[in-house]
Amino acid sequence: MEKQSPVLRAAWPKAGWLLLVFFLLTGCSGLRTGESPESRPTLGQGRTFVIWMLSDIQPPTQADRRFFEQAIADVNAHVAQVDMGVIAGDLMKSHSQDEDFSWFLDTRNRSKVGHWYEIAGNHDVRSEPLFHRYFPRPSYYGVDFDNILLLLLSDELPSSKTEISEEAFAWWRDMVRRNQDRIIITVSHGQLKNSGLLGSSFASRRIEGSKRFEKVLQEARVAVWASGHTHLPQGLPGTVTIQEDLGGTCFVNVSAIDTGPVMSSQSRFFFFQEGSDKLLIRSRNHSLGQFDAGLDIFLTLDKPFVFSGQEPSLIVTP
Repeated sequence: MEKQSPVLRAAWPKAGWLLLVFFLLTGCSGLRTGESPESRPTLGQGRTFVIWMLSDIQPPTQADRRFFEQAIADVNAHVAQVDMGVIAGDLMKSHSQDEDFSWFLDTRNRSKVGHWYEIAGNHDVRSEPLFHRYFPRPSYYGVDFDNILLLLLSDELPSSKTEISEEAFAWWRDMVRRNQDRIIITVSHGQLKNSGLLGSSFASRRIEGSKRFEKVLQEARVAVWASGHTHLPQGLPGTVTIQEDLGGTCFVNVSAIDTGPVMSSQSRFFFFQEGSDKLLIRSRNHSLGQFDAGLDIFLTLDKPFVFSGQEPSLIVTP
């Protein structure tokens, strides 16, 4: 990891929660302003593939729907290229109704994003069976495009912690082991216990049975593991970590499409460049309508991105 990535830390010590309290009490979200929305560091001359990674939309009231509508409008107007959108759970509030799902899909479909993929978070599971009626993909599935492989793992029970079945784990494990020639990105709602992410100290914010996943990471490489669930500002320390004892996986926490006294509506963008082994991860502030250049992360991958122009394809279990 290059030194200009200011948010990377090894692991978040429990004493760090005192620092978090300081951030919250002082209203400091770690965000900086003043950057042009269109500016971004360059990775090279090849074709770029852009993934919009967002999480925790779940508007509790109709008035709060404006935050997702604002994010869609912001991306449509100010982000030149978005090839894929991935939502890391909690699309909807608990016990949502048909009208809520209709609003969500109408809003999402106004975006210029060509391909959308999502997983269920704990709030989505609480809206069963409606959630899977509107989002009928399996609770775990893959997305294959060029030499990148997305592995998506939904919450399967309504508890606050992320509970993933042994069947889903075995599928993920086998996909990781069989595809070491690919750039693998895993997406879950909760975090692994030993990810070092800021929320991983709390059982309600992590994956139950994390150790089984961590053992696989010690023997097979996953480039990035993205998660949501915590709603923490992306400028805080411990929202992105690299764990060398877990195969060098980069763990990335994605904030919420929501605002509060000390936080803006935020998401992340992943920029892959054809022929480059660098992944640029950018933090987007939808409340301000700009990227935060001070939170840019350059991750060195173990292989370059290969662009063939193929359409993304689903990988589902038989």
